Amino acid sequence: MRESLVLSFDVSRVAALVLLGCILVARLILGFAYSALNPLGEAPDEADHYAYAAYIGMEGRLPEGPELTQSKHPPLYHILAAGLSKAVGSELDFTFLRSNPDVGVSPDAAAPNFFVHTRLEGWPWKDGPLSMHLGRLVSVIAGVVLTAATYALGRAIWPSWYGGPLAAAAFVAFLPESLFIGGAMSNDMLAAMWSTLALWLALRAKGAGVAILAGAAMGLAFLTKASTVGLWPIVCVAILVNRRCPKGTLSTTDNGRATADGSGTRSLRRSAGWAVLAGVVASLIAIPWLWRNWKLYGGPLGWPLVLATIDRRQGSLYAADLLALGRGWFVSFWGKTGGAGQLALPAPFYIAWVLLVLAAAVGWLIGWRRKDRGPIRRVTPAGWVVLLGAPLMTVLSILSYSRVALGTDQGRLLFPALAPIALLLVLGIAGWLNPKGYRWLPVGFGGAMAAIAVLALVSGIVAPFAPPPPPPPAEVAAATAVNETFGGRMELLAYRWGEAPKEGAAIPLTLYWRASQPPGEDLRTTLRLSGAAGSPVWEWKRSPGAGRYSTDRWEANRVVRDMVLVPAEALGRATRVELGLRPFPQGEGAWLLPATRLDAGPLFLIEKPNP
Repeated sequence: MRESLVLSFDVSRVAALVLLGCILVARLILGFAYSALNPLGEAPDEADHYAYAAYIGMEGRLPEGPELTQSKHPPLYHILAAGLSKAVGSELDFTFLRSNPDVGVSPDAAAPNFFVHTRLEGWPWKDGPLSMHLGRLVSVIAGVVLTAATYALGRAIWPSWYGGPLAAAAFVAFLPESLFIGGAMSNDMLAAMWSTLALWLALRAKGAGVAILAGAAMGLAFLTKASTVGLWPIVCVAILVNRRCPKGTLSTTDNGRATADGSGTRSLRRSAGWAVLAGVVASLIAIPWLWRNWKLYGGPLGWPLVLATIDRRQGSLYAADLLALGRGWFVSFWGKTGGAGQLALPAPFYIAWVLLVLAAAVGWLIGWRRKDRGPIRRVTPAGWVVLLGAPLMTVLSILSYSRVALGTDQGRLLFPALAPIALLLVLGIAGWLNPKGYRWLPVGFGGAMAAIAVLALVSGIVAPFAPPPPPPPAEVAAATAVNETFGGRMELLAYRWGEAPKEGAAIPLTLYWRASQPPGEDLRTTLRLSGAAGSPVWEWKRSPGAGRYSTDRWEANRVVRDMVLVPAEALGRATRVELGLRPFPQGEGAWLLPATRLDAGPLFLIEKPNP
């Protein structure tokens, strides 16, 4: 009987390690996919994080003052990103980051992209694009380590339970927002990784060596993102409460209850010493950054710099603000993409996640009522400190920051506690299952989350940033025909003035372009309204198609619809509407001359609509 139990345990452990390996490989593949397919700069604060790393790489020192908005953050992530670029000899340039003036964050915006993405970002990557992808690589690797650390944390809480920790690891690995942020140039995933490692080490602290490692992980988390300091008390308390000392001091029964066998007081002193040691190590790592801030900005956290680089909240936090924060956390925790986190996934995703949370909540109630000593009843006091304390302290930290800052309704800010949140969710789902069903939990749960991750990649990244579809031929035929060729390769087929949706609103002008051959360069249109004697009234410069499809990526003979919203008031004062084409950057490239109007200058005259 004993041999069969041992054999069963060994098989379970081997199967768990194999399944964990599959989860880690899948996370790595999906991490690369999210990283490669999301256009550069199209993640929250990504261009600013790149600017921070580029400054370090080019200047060899940290920036000072509010010129770089992300320089308020500790620099560990940015040093790693800059160092990786330097190691491969990549130039940290900015020429590929070309702002899109037509970007919008509303659901009906013509373009969700903050930048015009040209062939400069294409494979093989080099210079600036390569450097940003290397910065993303740091996040991809951190996401894989975070997944493994989530499993390790679960196993530290339940030493004999494999299914729950594996399911939690799968949740962290395949959560769409985790993959999105884990494929971006951002310090969030690295901060989450260090935080989870610190929580795991706190539950494994059975000596000074592990306590030192836990303190180092806390300190490195702080050097990545200062808000993780909120988890320091949780790590130290977990070390203090988790008094699983060597034989002769304190031991635990198989249901997690502590039993002293002679020297409980001494074991408490010893664990308190380890907790203090971890705090001291973390503080020693953090002190150089704190001292620098004190010298430059008059405070250890550099609060004057923080206030100078954020959108500040006016007034107090009210109930409506807290509700908005909660709603923002929930939606974006599961998955929102885009440079401002403005692209929500389709509604069925969130409906499924609401049902999942409700099922987990009910499962918790079921689990508490069970008498078979299920996983809920096997959690030690130190385990509860981590499972409940880490999310609570993270939320309190965000709320404290939200008193002065706007834009804190982002689920990625909860990621330092992502592993405990995942374990709590899985613990609720496990409440519905009997012990025989635990073995299927990681397979079923992980498989469902992996499928969701793939669908979210398509609907949250691939579809929004895909080139706009060509217009129907009948639509082009119904417009005012032009057939004017610019520079011998860009043809304006037709144009059409639309109706203003309401009095005084902008009037849409739709242009229909076609390239007789691939342009091979990034061209921009200039729409100019002039008054009497050529006086300027209004002008708009943009990439055709609202910046969603740069001309250097156009295929030959593909028709591209380009709609410009012209202010009605400006159109009413104008006597001429003219259109021109020139390479980026505007003002330096030579105009592409219209073929039939060489004597009239570089701009093509478009007939004004009737009032």
